[in-house]
Amino acid sequence: MKGIGKIIVLLMAFVAPFSSGARIICGPLVGDNMVLQQQTEVKLWGWTDHGAGTNIVLRSSWNKGEMKVKADAKGRWEFHVSTPKASFEPQTITISDGNETKTLSDVLIGEVWLASGQSNMEMPLHGFAGCPVENSAQHILESIRYKGRLHFCTVAFSPHPEEVDTVTAVWQDCVPATARDFCAVGYFFGIRLTEALGCPVGIINSSLGATRVEGWTPRDIVSTYPGENLNSEAYLGAHLVRPAYNVERSLPCVFYNGMIHPIEPYTIRGFLWYQAEANINTPWLYTERFVRMVQSWRERWGLGDLPFYYVEICPYDYYWAKDKATAALMREAQYRASEMLPNMGMVCTNDLVKDYEYWQIHPCMKKEVGERLCLWALGDTYAMKGIDYRYPTYRSMEVEATSRGKQVRLSFDNAEDGFNRNVGIEGFEVCGPDSIWHKASAGINGSHVTIRSDDVSEPIAVRYAFKSFQPGNLKANSGLPVIPFRTDNFNR
Repeated sequence: MKGIGKIIVLLMAFVAPFSSGARIICGPLVGDNMVLQQQTEVKLWGWTDHGAGTNIVLRSSWNKGEMKVKADAKGRWEFHVSTPKASFEPQTITISDGNETKTLSDVLIGEVWLASGQSNMEMPLHGFAGCPVENSAQHILESIRYKGRLHFCTVAFSPHPEEVDTVTAVWQDCVPATARDFCAVGYFFGIRLTEALGCPVGIINSSLGATRVEGWTPRDIVSTYPGENLNSEAYLGAHLVRPAYNVERSLPCVFYNGMIHPIEPYTIRGFLWYQAEANINTPWLYTERFVRMVQSWRERWGLGDLPFYYVEICPYDYYWAKDKATAALMREAQYRASEMLPNMGMVCTNDLVKDYEYWQIHPCMKKEVGERLCLWALGDTYAMKGIDYRYPTYRSMEVEATSRGKQVRLSFDNAEDGFNRNVGIEGFEVCGPDSIWHKASAGINGSHVTIRSDDVSEPIAVRYAFKSFQPGNLKANSGLPVIPFRTDNFNR
């Protein structure tokens, strides 16, 4: 199916709220309650069934006069609208094709972020069955405070074997009845951001559990990856599976095609990402594939190197992993990506698990995750002074002799003010030339950490929290945890 016929069928299927008897059909995310990015030119787009050359007129409550464009050969129209400084005052937009006028109401001007990934991003504020969000009842009650301040939008489940132009995505104001079902990480990020900036915030959530990074990557990139089948029956029929949630979650490209591509015209400030669990068995591939996905999203949005802040996978016993070291290697791969592109930042979650969450892949402490993502945005994107957002990271080691034998002295970046404790430090291991790891004791010497073990007389390497489930407790004075690391380059 080609051209206008394909567009109209897709619009009827996915934009039912706008299409019943409508002649003006707004693009995904363009509607009531939307938040538009402040002080820039935002894109507002859609279609008219009057076809090519139809005059479309747009008026906004904040701009004088009107804007006019002509629909193209497929009936598509697009405006580039200048937005003012952020404000909590609701705005309106009217769009007319001469036969019908559509009015968009309760439009806010502020900051807009897109959240994506798999189930830890998808997880709603009220939690999953058997997987609670800590203190969810209290947070849901308090969400009423952010009415008129935080708006959010969940992109509908819509895998597709081809890039499509539309998807269901309805904006909502923040009240308990809506907040409970919105993604918890996005909610906590949003409320902290509106508090810190004093302006409206819009969060778009397009995520789905058990999906791989390849599933969110465009076909032209994935087609270069060995072993990815882009012609399987499951792939070609991803949009036909009923009930929809029975679709194979490991499929490549289909979630990008149906849940990211349709919203790419929408102007945003940056991205939030929480994913990697589904790629746990191939950490050696993840860094490059994740980086290529980030690059592709930035290129397709066409807004430069948009900030991309993402979450390290939490401690968890990946019992299905082919190798028990892969979870630690995946965290290493995730961190490595942050050094390969500008405007990237990783949130460390090594401390954000309870002791009993050994087999809980959806840890309950989502508030802290959202707040740490917000710290990255405030410190990096918005350049707010006084914000601590960078994590202590391993820099170098040296072996030194002491009266008790040899020990390792570790140096760190982002730990100039020292650490949070001098005793009871957990998570360190050390090995000698035999490559056998032993639990090590740790001490603090200013901004340095000293490591030793009575079982290792000639230390050559150190690891910290470098296992599937090994929470550490060493943090900077800021309360941000040391990112798990290893000083060796052993295969395992």
